[in-house]
Amino acid sequence: MNGMTCGHLAAGRAQRFAILCANVALLVAVPAFAADDQPASGTKKSVEVILYPILVEAPIFGATIDLPSLPSGGGSGGEGDAQSASTDVSLNSAYMAGVAIQADRWFVEARGVWAALAATRQTPRVSLDTDTRLFNARGGVRLLGGLAATGGFRRVAVTLDAKLTLPLLNREISGTATPVYWDPLVGLDWRQRMGRWVLDANFQGGGFGVGADVDLSAEVHANWRLIPHTEIRLGYTVLYYKLTVADVSIGAFQRTLVSSQSLHGPIVGFGFVF
Repeated sequence: MNGMTCGHLAAGRAQRFAILCANVALLVAVPAFAADDQPASGTKKSVEVILYPILVEAPIFGATIDLPSLPSGGGSGGEGDAQSASTDVSLNSAYMAGVAIQADRWFVEARGVWAALAATRQTPRVSLDTDTRLFNARGGVRLLGGLAATGGFRRVAVTLDAKLTLPLLNREISGTATPVYWDPLVGLDWRQRMGRWVLDANFQGGGFGVGADVDLSAEVHANWRLIPHTEIRLGYTVLYYKLTVADVSIGAFQRTLVSSQSLHGPIVGFGFVF
């Protein structure tokens, strides 16, 4: 219980830090918002609001599980020794929805993701099931042309169920954890309008040990304005994060679990432009 209390306190501090980073990023965007809100040459610059009611992703999921050795491990291949295993990659599905507000010099956006992910490997036997819920929010200010600096946060909530077979003992151990992390993020964003097409790409990095150990993502999109007020989005996304979860009951012991997970795959969806 003490481990759980400390985890909650650390999660609270991480949450406050991540929200502070997001607020700073949005405050940076306020002057740009005010400038764009002023009429130029008698014409007010346009601001777009885009609602994405559904985005579907087909991610390829893979993971590595590390269990550091316990002080009493003894090096005999027992349950208390260090264990490590990687899954094969597996095709899964993910569902998203979001909103974006864009002007010439600034933008803000938020998006939620839900994915039930699973991957296994037969030799040595390892399986990992995760119910993953992500919420991203970020804002950016245009620096030069279509390039913008961004800041924000990602909330990572995972129900993680891991099973690992110990080869020397021919015994399966398992553990379940439900970590929640708030990751501060910084990055770059680029977008360009070309007739009916809007092209964009972004990279974000964070975690910094405040939330997850590492949190990296990159996306590219081609958005087709097929008819007025409607957008079809096609793209590809990559996400990698590394989590360290302390005091997880695995087999007969409480120990630290380190999970490195990667997702990458195409995205397709549609949006309404106002």
